[in-house]
Amino acid sequence: MEQLLNSSTYRRIQFVEFLDQLPSWCDLKEATQTSGCSVKTLLSDIVFINEFWGDYIYIEYSKFQGVRLNNLTSNKLGNVYCQIYHESLEFQFIEKMLYESHQDAEYWINELFISEASFYRMVNGLEDFFKRRGLKLERSPFRITGPDERWVRFFYQQYFTEAYGVNQWPFAFDQKETTCFIMRASTDLDVTLDDREIQEAAYLFIVTLNRMNQGLYLPESVHAEIDDTIDRTLILSHPFVEQLVAKTDLKLPKKWYKEVSRTIFHEFYNWENPEQVVQINSKIDIFLSNVSQAIEYPLNQEDKQKIMQKMLTWFAEHNFYPYRQVLLFDKHQKFAREIQLLYPFFFDTVESYLKAIEKTPKLWTEIRLNNVFFLLMKEWSHLPIHLENLRKKVMILVVSDLGQKHAEMLQDFVIANYNERILVHTFKKSVILAEPVDFEELIKYDIVLSNNPIKGYAHENILIVNNFLSASDRENLLNFIVMIQKNAAFHPSQETKRS
Repeated sequence: MEQLLNSSTYRRIQFVEFLDQLPSWCDLKEATQTSGCSVKTLLSDIVFINEFWGDYIYIEYSKFQGVRLNNLTSNKLGNVYCQIYHESLEFQFIEKMLYESHQDAEYWINELFISEASFYRMVNGLEDFFKRRGLKLERSPFRITGPDERWVRFFYQQYFTEAYGVNQWPFAFDQKETTCFIMRASTDLDVTLDDREIQEAAYLFIVTLNRMNQGLYLPESVHAEIDDTIDRTLILSHPFVEQLVAKTDLKLPKKWYKEVSRTIFHEFYNWENPEQVVQINSKIDIFLSNVSQAIEYPLNQEDKQKIMQKMLTWFAEHNFYPYRQVLLFDKHQKFAREIQLLYPFFFDTVESYLKAIEKTPKLWTEIRLNNVFFLLMKEWSHLPIHLENLRKKVMILVVSDLGQKHAEMLQDFVIANYNERILVHTFKKSVILAEPVDFEELIKYDIVLSNNPIKGYAHENILIVNNFLSASDRENLLNFIVMIQKNAAFHPSQETKRS
């Protein structure tokens, strides 16, 4: 990523990603060491980030506490990357090449309004970027090619996915009509797609049409093959696709359906042999059964079919394109990281059973691991509820020097907000008359919630709150509960000994 972004942008986005991994405040000195810059530069970066990326993320700064991402606003990092894509000359060049693959250096220097030296410096950086993805940036004319034309198409699909997401539509094609075509074709072929997958398939369809109109096709041998069931299914949509293309400057090639079938629905073709399909299908089936048994939670057939279909698609894709799809932003990385923090047993279980169906290079545990976790959590009905129920119930004791009724009021408030996570009691004795020996039982609780410091009690499990829980109190209590649950999940043996 570094070679495609200017140094300032790269430093800022790395700083944001660093903060995104932290649960709370970060010391300013540590932040400057991570960013490799001075305090003055870092503070300037924070001003820039809040001003130009502030619609999506916001960094708080305190002289005493340091810096942190605002928890209420910092959940749209992907949108920041979209903005970076649109501001980058390198990616402007990449996108424009999809439509203008016959142009020379002079054309692009004028089109991008840069000097010749800057243009070739950019080209040199892009050549290395493409090489690491098995692609090549040709110079006469400037265009992207690869050993398999579909490699380039998948690259562009990922580009548009990261640069535009699902809320923008950067093409001349009618979005609704394009989406309807993808939905109709996938339904006819019994391929289940959610909204995001439909959008990504639409990107791939339009990229394929554009590449064909630039004269960049799959091998002639593909066009010479006898039409199969998938081809014939797509042919039925010919009038619809012809009408769709007629509204643009593109033309519909004679055998467009063969290009589309072997690109968009590549999972039906890219297998070494029929036996491999059966073998991998069986391995994925065993993987899901093992995970289901390990966490003692059933997987219904409909959910299982969707998960298996997607994992088979990834495997087929990896058969002919053994590279990571992610360009700048992995939208599932943070998701998988949170799964690891919240449900480490589940994370370790999934990763362990994935190794049993591994191939080299490591598709499941390296290239697609984040995707697998997102897929399981999304498609496995009510799995999050089950995993939450497996987490430790945090033991809380409420202590109040305003009397038993006040303690019970705080208890009710805690139960109303955190009932599924906790078991809560109140301290029955008078706090004013209690002796130090009376407070010894507090040690056995995970959290002691008190409206005032308790004389002679200074253990780390105490949390001082207001007489009525404030917003800050609620946030601190939730963070305390989550921290205890995480520690219990990572060190279950200690919890067993303690209980």
